[in-house]
Amino acid sequence: MENSYYNVIETLLLILSADEGKLKIYLEKKKEEPYKGYWILPGSILNNQTILEDNAKNIYQKTTGLDEGCIFQTKAFSDLKRDLNERVIAVSFVAITDKTLTDIKQSTNEKAWFQIDELPKLGFDHEQIINEVISELRKKITTNYDDMLIKFFPSDFTLPELQNFYEFVLSKPIDRRNFHKKFVNQDLVIDTGFKTAKGSGRPGTLYRFNIDKMKGKRL
Repeated sequence: MENSYYNVIETLLLILSADEGKLKIYLEKKKEEPYKGYWILPGSILNNQTILEDNAKNIYQKTTGLDEGCIFQTKAFSDLKRDLNERVIAVSFVAITDKTLTDIKQSTNEKAWFQIDELPKLGFDHEQIINEVISELRKKITTNYDDMLIKFFPSDFTLPELQNFYEFVLSKPIDRRNFHKKFVNQDLVIDTGFKTAKGSGRPGTLYRFNIDKMKGKRL
C-alpha cells in the first residue's frame, strides 16, 4: 500500500486568564455538526500562506476582540482518530489575557469562561488537549518558569488573590505566613500604596511584582 503524506494542520488556542483566584479558559460553542452544541477550543485550519504563529494571533484577535496578548506554542496532537473525516494534526497555543477586557470586547452566549476544573461537555479531543496543556502549565506557573506568574499578573493584585490562584493551580492549600514571607521578605512584590475598593470585607493591600527581582527567577 502506497503511503500518503497529505495532512491537514489546525491551530487550536487555549485562551487563559487568572480571575478571582481561579485559572479560567475561554471556549466557544460549536454551531454545526459534528458536535453541534458542544464547547470547543477556538481554532482555524492553517492555509499555505500563513505560519502557525500568525494563525494563532488571528484566532486570538477574532475570538477576544483584542489586538495584543501573550501567545506561545505548546504541544502537537496527531492521533489518527482525532477527526473521523480526514487526517488533522492539531498544534496548540496558549494565550494569556485579561478576562475583563475580553468580556468588554466580546459579549455573547456562544463564548464563555470556564474554570479549568469545571469544564463543560467538549467536542473532539479538546478535553484531552486542555488537560495535557494545563498539566504542563501548572509546573510553569508555580515555579515562574518563563516568567509565567508575571504574565498572569501583569498589574495590581492582592496577596490573598495570588495565594488563591496558587492553591487553585496546585490543588492544595498553602500556609499563609510562609506564602507571605516567600514573596514579601524576598522583595518579589512591591506595595503600590493603594488598597482595593471598599466592599463587604476589609480593603486589601494592592501589590505588583518587582520585575527586577521576579524576571527570570525560578521559585
